[in-house]
Amino acid sequence: MRNRLPSVFRYKLQYLPYDMVAALVVTAVTVPSALALAVIVGVPPVMGLYAAMIAPIVFGLLAHTRRLVVGPNSPTAILVASGAALVAAAGTAEYMNAVFVLGLIAGAILILLGVARFGFLSDLISRPVMIGFLAGVGVQIVVLQLAALLGVKVAGHGEIWHYIGSIMAQMPSINGMTVTVSILVIGTMIVFHRTRVPGELVGLVVAALFAIIFHVQDFGVAFAGELPRGLPRFMLPHVDFDLVTVLLPTALSIVVVSLVQSTTMIRNLASDHDEDVALNRDFVALGVSSIATSLFQGFLANATPSRTQVASNAGMRSQMTTILSGIMVGGLLLWGGSLFRYVPQAALAAIVCVIGFQLIRFRELRNLWMVRYEEFVVAMIALVCTVLFGVQLGVLIAVTVSLMERLRRQYRPHDTILLRDGVLSDWAKERLGREQKIPHDVLVYGFDESLFFENVNYFVARLKRAIMRARHAVRYVVIDAGAIDDIDYTAIEELKRLYRELSEDGIAIAFAHMSPSLRAQFDIYGMTDIIGERNLYATLTKALAHPASPPARDMILDLNLDPAQYVVVGGAVLDMLHLRDTHDVDIVVSNEIYEQFRAQKTWHEATWTSGKRVLVRGQYTLMKTWMGWPLRQLQRDAERIEQIPCVSTERLIDAKRRIGRRKDVSDITLLRSRRSKRRLQ
Repeated sequence: MRNRLPSVFRYKLQYLPYDMVAALVVTAVTVPSALALAVIVGVPPVMGLYAAMIAPIVFGLLAHTRRLVVGPNSPTAILVASGAALVAAAGTAEYMNAVFVLGLIAGAILILLGVARFGFLSDLISRPVMIGFLAGVGVQIVVLQLAALLGVKVAGHGEIWHYIGSIMAQMPSINGMTVTVSILVIGTMIVFHRTRVPGELVGLVVAALFAIIFHVQDFGVAFAGELPRGLPRFMLPHVDFDLVTVLLPTALSIVVVSLVQSTTMIRNLASDHDEDVALNRDFVALGVSSIATSLFQGFLANATPSRTQVASNAGMRSQMTTILSGIMVGGLLLWGGSLFRYVPQAALAAIVCVIGFQLIRFRELRNLWMVRYEEFVVAMIALVCTVLFGVQLGVLIAVTVSLMERLRRQYRPHDTILLRDGVLSDWAKERLGREQKIPHDVLVYGFDESLFFENVNYFVARLKRAIMRARHAVRYVVIDAGAIDDIDYTAIEELKRLYRELSEDGIAIAFAHMSPSLRAQFDIYGMTDIIGERNLYATLTKALAHPASPPARDMILDLNLDPAQYVVVGGAVLDMLHLRDTHDVDIVVSNEIYEQFRAQKTWHEATWTSGKRVLVRGQYTLMKTWMGWPLRQLQRDAERIEQIPCVSTERLIDAKRRIGRRKDVSDITLLRSRRSKRRLQ
């Protein structure tokens, strides 16, 4: 019961000194970042502090995770700005209302997902896709701050290329003093980047001192101005159906980003500190904090990786750190608004620019390039699309690319030929032993994915290709099903079709390494009855060590058939003649016998690709005709082998010549050799 409470209600007083220090450090980093991110959103800077106050307090009171820090976040900020811009121009009352409504919608969705336990949706976006998307957001942020960094005015944003073109047209009117302030702040942040000193705060202080000493206002440098004094007031936004319809896609995009960023950090922090995870409860807390922030004039907040890392390095022990940080920001709103009077707007733009640049993870992109090029391509698709088409469409494309990549892996997973032509792969040698002797007519094929409708045709095609490329005729196929945990109806039906086709070709099939769940599904779908229980093995070693079936003679006698009502055909005849082993027994039977066995539940009636109907059970195949010959015609020249009626050698040679496969040619050679030896005798 105690573990179900939010972490702050399980607080230990000995943590307080650590959380106080961490809260001071987090506040020092949060304040300049919150002011700067308000610039991205297109709202007054004080609203960034409102978000930095309300969101951490509410989240800290409700969250299960001990160490996640929430607040204004750069990807969320640019998404909020792009969504609100669909409603009205920045700075208008309608725009501000849209910002608040976005927080309400996104918060409500997060709560619903948490209550419905849909936290697993965060796993639908792969890390490479998220790396690419965030890098694209970073490029957007950097580009959109160029005007403020250079001290030029550009009307509207529009498409990014038009925006860059407008800035290029304004190059002659660049404000040199504004550029100096921008470089000064960026340089300060770079200097303090790898230290515990908050570079953002130092940068603001340096910029303010520089502005006071050199009277930069005389050079046309704009200031952020003094912040309104007082705590945020409750305000209910105006919500209507049309507004929700317009903002819903943006809210969904924000939720996707929030889920992925929050999940990654919560899991990593829990793993680092040996703590349990309750993602759905944390999503509810994040949703409630988003709604609360919007009701108190703040823009939507999210998990913040950089501030979470800062808090962890500063000794954060619990969510008391975020609560205390929110209280400190509230104190600043009450008594410290005048401190920002001399902060240049270019300083805030510079901080935003550095935040955006930090989203471009060059090291991870380089690692993807070096280690897994196809995932690097996926990341670059997400990056380029986000830059070219905007963050909202970028999120949609990122999700789509991630799902397509997942489908591609499921559709074309890794497969392996463990054994072919008597040659074991290196991995198979480790499992089976290097001294294992395997006949040349056995093929072992491994497939590293469960079988579903999207990949079963690929599985069948790859297996048939492996059979076709064997130098020796394949008569026995073993599927290593160690990685096949699940199978759907479509895949089962295709496996049944594959079994029938291979049976027509005289190739037996078995499954090894079967998990209990896969074996149960085979039973439910009726696959066990068709393929035969004796062809389902727990290990690959047993599948290869155990004969595929008893001698053909024993299998035929087990059916207790009247010799006058059947003739054995196909490979079983060669087994009876001791020319080679077989894995299947094909028998032409009378209509009476056929109907008798069809009435039994253990036999399955199948239709071959030629349209002929046959009865199948395990290695047995019963049919009314063979190669166009009915039972009576086969009986005319049938040969008795150990009292069992078999198709004549001449007719069998003729049939295999007509079929003309490589293994049939091999069988013809065996039959002719036997016939020649008998003549010599």
